[in-house]
Parts: sequence; C-alpha cells; structure tokens
Amino acid sequence: MPRAVLVLVCLIGLGLLPRPVLGQSRRATIYLEFLLPEDAQLFIDGRDTKTTGSMRNFESLPLFPGKYTYSIMVIVPGSQGLQTITRRIEVQPGDFESIDLRPRRPGERVPDVLYEPTPQKAVEALLDLARIKADDVLWDLGCGDGRILVTAARKFGIQARGFEIDPQCLQEARANVQKNGVDKLVAIEDRDIFMLDLSRGPTVVTLYLLPSLNARLLPQLLKLPAGARVLSVGHRMADIPPDQQVTVDTEDGEYMLYLWRVETLRKLSGLAATTKSALAATADSANRPWTSSIHRCGRRFFRRR
Repeated sequence: MPRAVLVLVCLIGLGLLPRPVLGQSRRATIYLEFLLPEDAQLFIDGRDTKTTGSMRNFESLPLFPGKYTYSIMVIVPGSQGLQTITRRIEVQPGDFESIDLRPRRPGERVPDVLYEPTPQKAVEALLDLARIKADDVLWDLGCGDGRILVTAARKFGIQARGFEIDPQCLQEARANVQKNGVDKLVAIEDRDIFMLDLSRGPTVVTLYLLPSLNARLLPQLLKLPAGARVLSVGHRMADIPPDQQVTVDTEDGEYMLYLWRVETLRKLSGLAATTKSALAATADSANRPWTSSIHRCGRRFFRRR
C-alpha cells in the first residue's frame, strides 16, 4: 500500500568520538523513519519538526563515525486529551532505524519493521557468503515472504525454518513454500523472534532487521552452537566487526552483507558492551546544536525482506 513520506533532513552538530565502525572511516548519513499518528507533533532533541503525516523521514548530512543519541518526543491528541510518547535512540553514521511511535492497545502485536523484499541477487549472495553445507540448518528471523528459506532449500537441499508475526507475510511465505515444492524442508512459524531458543537447532541464522534489533538479539545469538554463522543484510551487530562482508550490486541498489561466526560474537560481545557504555556517556553530556533544511527525497534504506 502506498504511503505518504515526508522528508525532514537535519544537519546536527553532536558530541562524537571518531571511532570507525565496520571498517567505516569516512563520513556517512543517519536515516531515521518515524511511524506515528497523522496529527501528532514530532520533536527531536526538544525541537518541534513542524511536520505532519503517518510516516516522516529524517536524514542527516554526512557525519563522522561515532555515537549519536537522539531524544524523541511525540504528542498525540485524542479524546482523552494529549498523550506524550518519548524515546531515546542511539545510532551511528550509516544506520537506518525505524521508530514506531504509534499508540498500541494492551497485548497488540506489531512487527518491529515494515516489510520490503530483498532482491534475489542479494539472497543468492547471502547464502553463498554463508558457505552452506549439507548438514546445515537455517533459521530466518523475520522471514518475510520466505524467499531466503525457499532459495536455501532449493539450492542446497537443507532444512530451514522461518519466523514471522506479520499475518500477510506468514500467508505469503507459506504459499511460496508450497509453490516451490519445498514444504518437506521448510517450516514457517508464527512466533516472536525474541522468544526463540537458538541454542539448539540452527547452524546458520539470517537477519534483515535494524541495528537496534540486532543488538537486542545478541544475547540469544551468543547461545548458538559452535561453528554457527550469523548473517545480516545491511546492518551492523552492535560494535562487533564482521568476519566477512561483501557488497552486492542489485536492481535496487547496493546491499551490504555481513557474516559473524558465533565464536567472534562471544569473544567480542563483552568488549562491545564496555565501549558502548563509555561512548554513550560522552555523547549524552555533549552540547548539540540543531538546525534543519529541506533536502533530497531518497529511497528507503536498509529495509527488511
């Protein structure tokens, strides 16, 4: 379904420490997507953005590597008066984050990111990067229409499981599995990925989420069996450098693919957490002037399958 997109582009002078991330040494842009009620007021670091619409995009100008913290506030009018929703996010240049600020009913399940298909060329490259073996078992966390699972089953004949909570994606993924005749190899499950036990079952895990969601999954990923590999499309895993990374040129633009071995995640996860705390403390105390201007409307970056 088409969505109206308003672009707010901000030049922000923030406190930062020059620390390369995933080999990044040059300046890069931060992309933020906000999902919120049409008539809500959106504030970034205390400044009213004076924008409207159910989806609003922020794009910084190129920034040096480092940690950037934004304070987000939304004021939503309603029959019971004004409702205030606040969020604090930490990002790095090159990140894309989607921030859902829509009020929710108790117990309501909402996907963490919006669905957008991955080009098949990137899917093929991702599986090649994983170096799939005959005895591998692949789990796709947030499987979308199931294309990674179907491709893995057809190309390598391995067992695969996909996890999703979006009803439309679940329907499309199951239909895709049936259409390609891999129902004996691929299972699609309606389950929350943050409730999965990864200590038994998968030897390959694929992700196309967001940096914040990858970081949230890290404690589960650390429980993977020895020799397991984790692959992410487009997004870093906390501050842990990947064992391998490749760039794939597709019909939808370039996609960065990252691979971590579980041994690397275990070895470096503690160091990444310590570094994150130190850098965040510095950034939080910084004086950060904020100005805005209208800029180009670019494509939506690093979206999920």
